[in-house]
Amino acid sequence: MPNAKPRIGAIAPWFGSNRTLAKHVGEELAGFPWVGVPFAGSMCEVPGIDARTIVLNDKHDNIINLARVVADDSLRADLVRRLDGKLFHPRELLNAQIRCRDRMGADGGLFGCVLPVDAVSVAEDYFVAIWMGRSGKAGTDAEFTGDLPVRWNANGGDSNTRYRSAVESLDAWGAILKRCNFRCDDALDFIRQVPDHIDNALYCDPPFPDVGGEYRHKFDEQQHRQLASKLSAFLKTRVVCRFYDHPLVRELYPESIWTWRKLAGGRDQANKNKPEVLLINGPSFVNEKGLFDT
Repeated sequence: MPNAKPRIGAIAPWFGSNRTLAKHVGEELAGFPWVGVPFAGSMCEVPGIDARTIVLNDKHDNIINLARVVADDSLRADLVRRLDGKLFHPRELLNAQIRCRDRMGADGGLFGCVLPVDAVSVAEDYFVAIWMGRSGKAGTDAEFTGDLPVRWNANGGDSNTRYRSAVESLDAWGAILKRCNFRCDDALDFIRQVPDHIDNALYCDPPFPDVGGEYRHKFDEQQHRQLASKLSAFLKTRVVCRFYDHPLVRELYPESIWTWRKLAGGRDQANKNKPEVLLINGPSFVNEKGLFDT
């Protein structure tokens, strides 16, 4: 059965996160005992995936380190204690941002740096940087920049409440993530290792064409073409991809070959309506009325 959903439906406020539509991914992966996720990002889809084996991969090693700490009961308890004691204050955010930037290696990654890595301290700083900072910057070039978002009127939600809710959700996320396997590979290398087998499924949520240019680990047109070529080669493995409707996507995943399940309720970074699609190399498991086909 899928995991119980945490209060906050993502481990990080990821740029382009699929939190509002995540349940639909689990619907299209139902029944597969092995699911690989080459672009794990915020991991918001994971609570709805009921596979026996889930392999989460992301080249962004700060998010993988955070998942590593959250999945460990002892390390998570230490992390929650530290985060719970934080004052929602500009200096807390700035200090965490500075330490995160200082740890970055020449390749932009955490584990390429020359400083010693203490997993809980790294996770603590990263959590503060992304959850005290403005929402939707995690995973981007700008994730370690910006001021504390303080509201000066009663309109909208409170940023400190959002931070505290994220901390409170870590125990639920721990139960979810300890079921998972983790990798920190290039996504195309990850996919190369997946055998074409009837029990396997892949969920791919790469940086979208154009808007995906803000990610720290970018994905250019050539990589999109390589990805489509590799995914199209799977004949037995179920493949589900998430995209905006875009000319390049239509070229690489034509409706004559791929099932296009159009989703209502998608939003862009300006909070405007932006229809999303799930592309499937087989029939959808859900009919036009939103019910599971039998």
